[in-house]
Amino acid sequence: ASEATGLQIELAKLGFTTEEIGNSTEYILKFAQATGAALPEAAALSGAALRMFNADTKETERYVSAMAVATSKSALSFSYLATALPIVGPVANAFNFTIEDTLALLGKLSDAGFDASMSATATRNILLNLADANGKLAQKLGEPVKNLPDLVNGLLKLRDSGVDLNETLEMTDKRSVAAFNAFLTAADKINPLRESITGVGDELDAMANTMSDNTAGAIKTLESAWEEMMISMGIRAQSELL
Repeated sequence: ASEATGLQIELAKLGFTTEEIGNSTEYILKFAQATGAALPEAAALSGAALRMFNADTKETERYVSAMAVATSKSALSFSYLATALPIVGPVANAFNFTIEDTLALLGKLSDAGFDASMSATATRNILLNLADANGKLAQKLGEPVKNLPDLVNGLLKLRDSGVDLNETLEMTDKRSVAAFNAFLTAADKINPLRESITGVGDELDAMANTMSDNTAGAIKTLESAWEEMMISMGIRAQSELL
């Protein structure tokens, strides 16, 4: 019960209204349960993700389900996303990439062993390089990159052309070249990952239910019920004193 209050406080701190908090709470509870995250942390990440992609709270289910399911279909974790999304999210949004696009890119780098900070920084730098239409990277890809499919098509063409490390270094920079080469290697797997985390509200429900059905989930439910009762008793006692 106190964690649920913490959830709402975190959303309020991000400037969400009472109505917006009401729109989000149910799905953030499921997100926390599915990933094993504490409710305030789950609220902070969910709220930040909505904010950085300029999304309405009515899209909360879409956002949290994509993030939760991504942790089950790649090496991503809740803590990984909490570190990576604030670094890359605003730039990805400015580049018209969606939350699912961004998660797919981060997911393939996590699968390749990149830590959260490194993958997010490299992805952000690659997108910034693409923003320069006259830059070497944009020209090498051969067509304007306006979305994830455009980027994947460009990566596939580069990979098929037999591009080597020296060429990719010229197109990017020392801090991003390893990540760019990882994208080249996994180019044909990026879109499938994106598709697998799109429209997955039912999978979020299944993950949350699985967690709640196990022993740890049962104990958490008991603890929450006990805590709620104690809070209620404390409120009543305080009321009687007044």
